[in-house]
Amino acid sequence: MPGPRTPKKAPPNINADLQVDDADAADEFLEETEAEKDDYSHVPKRVPTPSTAGLKPPTPSSGGLNVATDSSKRDAQSIRKMSGDLAAAAKAANKQPRVSVSKPDVLSRFCSMLPALSLFGHYGTVVLSTLFFPSAAYVLSCFLTILVFFWVTNMAISSALGVLNMRRETQENWHAKVQSLPAEEVAKVHHIVILPNYMEHEPMLKETLDNLGKSPMANVMQVVLAMECRERGAMEKAGRIIEEKKHLFADVCATFHPAGLPNETAGKSSNSQWAFSETSARCAGRDWDTSLVFVSVADADSMFHPHYFSALAYQGLTMSKDERSWSIWQPPVLLFRNFFAVPSMTRVSSLATLIFELASLSNQKLFTAFAYSSYSITLALGNHPAVDGWDADVIAEDHHMFCKCWFGALWNAADNEQIGSGSLAEIKPKLKLQPIFLPCLGYLVESSEGYMASLHARFKQARRHMQGIVELGYVVLQW
Repeated sequence: MPGPRTPKKAPPNINADLQVDDADAADEFLEETEAEKDDYSHVPKRVPTPSTAGLKPPTPSSGGLNVATDSSKRDAQSIRKMSGDLAAAAKAANKQPRVSVSKPDVLSRFCSMLPALSLFGHYGTVVLSTLFFPSAAYVLSCFLTILVFFWVTNMAISSALGVLNMRRETQENWHAKVQSLPAEEVAKVHHIVILPNYMEHEPMLKETLDNLGKSPMANVMQVVLAMECRERGAMEKAGRIIEEKKHLFADVCATFHPAGLPNETAGKSSNSQWAFSETSARCAGRDWDTSLVFVSVADADSMFHPHYFSALAYQGLTMSKDERSWSIWQPPVLLFRNFFAVPSMTRVSSLATLIFELASLSNQKLFTAFAYSSYSITLALGNHPAVDGWDADVIAEDHHMFCKCWFGALWNAADNEQIGSGSLAEIKPKLKLQPIFLPCLGYLVESSEGYMASLHARFKQARRHMQGIVELGYVVLQW
C-alpha cells in the first residue's frame, strides 16, 4: 500500500540557505548569531545583514499596523494590577531576585559547569572502574542495565497509553463541553498566542494563522507576532500578515524585539519575554481575571488541533483558581508535517522524541513531564512576582520556563508561610503540568540542498537542543 505523498521540495521556512547579496556582511552576521547561540528551530544558515534603518519598533500610528509599544517606559507594577492575582501575599511580596547560572559569582559558575562535570564524571567512572576495579565495573554495569531496562519498558508502555489518550481525546467535542459550562464563566476566558519568529517565510506564518483561525475560540484569541528587529523587512512583513489575517481573531498585533540588549541571549526565550511584557502591558487596563487568560507560546510552524484551545479553556474552567494558576498545559508535539521528505535518520530521531514526550505526558508518577516547544500558561502565572515572565539569557526556553515556574511555586509558598506564621513549614511542589492529548504538528528540520545538508542541519539542531542540559545547573542553583 503506497505511503503518504512525499513533498517535492523542502518547506519554505526551513531552507538551509538564502540568496545573499553581500557575502562579507552575511559572514559577519553569521558569526554574530553563532556567538549569540540563537535558539530558533528554523534559522537559515546564512542570512543577509539586517539594516538598522527603518526597523525600530513603530508607534501605534504607523500605517495602521497594530504594534505593541516600548514596555520599558511603562510602570512594571501596573501590569499586575488586573484582577485574578494568585494570592494577596503574592501581590504584596517583592519580586524574587532572579536566579541565573550566567551570573559571575562562584556558585553560579560552579552550577553552570555541573552538566559537564556530571557527564564526564559518569563516563570516567565507567572507564576507570573497568580498567582498575573490575568488580565495581560489574556492579555498575548491572545497575545501569536494570535502570535502562525499566526506563525503556516504562517508555514503551506509557507511550502506548499516550496514543490511546490521543485517540480518545481527539474524538471529544471540546467546544461543546465548554459551552455546557456557565456562560458567565466562559465569557471570562481569553487566549493569547505568542509566535516568536525570525527569518520565517511569510506563507508559512500565514498558514499558521489560518490554522489558529479554525479554532472555535478564535473570537476571544489575540495573536502576537513576536518579530525580531534584526530581521530585514520585519515590520513590513508583519503589517502584511496582520492586514490579511486580522479578521480571523479578536486581535492581531506585532512586537519587535530589539537586538543587542544587555544580558540577553538572542533566541526564542528573549523574544518571548519581550512579546510577553508588551502584551501584558497592553492588557493591563482591562478588567480580566488573569487566571482565565491563557498564554500559549508556540513555534512559528506549530499547527494546533482546532479544539486545543477549547480543551485548554475547559480544563481551566473546571479547576480551582489556585490550581489553574499553578498549571502548565502541554500538547504532544508531532514533528510530522514533512516526515516523508527528510532523511531516514532524522525520521528516527523524530519518532524517538515522540515516544519520549508521549510517555512523559502519560505517566507522571515517576517524574514530571517538562514543557516542550509549544505550551500554555496563565497570565497570572507569567506575571507572578516569583516568575516574572521568561528569562532572556537562556537557550532552552521551554524546559527553563517549567523549572522557573516550579521553583516559583516553592518561593511563593515559602513567602506565604513566613508572612502567615513567621515560621517556615514543609514546602511541597505545587506546579503541575497538565497534558492535553490533542496533537500539535510541526516541521522536522530540513535543507533544500540535499540529503547530507539535511543531516547536517539536524545535527546542528540536536547540538543546540543538547545545550539545554544547562538547566541541570539552574535547578541545582535554585535548590
